[in-house]
Amino acid sequence: MQAASLGLTISFTAGLLSFLSPCVLPLIPSYVSFITGLSLDDVQRSRRIAFVHSLLFVAGFTLIFLALGATATVLGRLLLQHR
Repeated sequence: MQAASLGLTISFTAGLLSFLSPCVLPLIPSYVSFITGLSLDDVQRSRRIAFVHSLLFVAGFTLIFLALGATATVLGRLLLQHR
């Protein structure tokens, strides 16, 4: 259990650091504008809408990547069985 917890912590930290990298950080305002459909001034006024839209955006990405990972796992196991 200790190794799984350590792996999860390392993965989370690596993801956070990659998100805060100089290549990605300047894109955040454009992502927020795209996700919410509002300008940055409007986002300041309606933070709740921006937050809900951001959560839905992240949930969509999460579902897509989970589905891709699950499909790759099933395909890999299927190929391994029929090797």
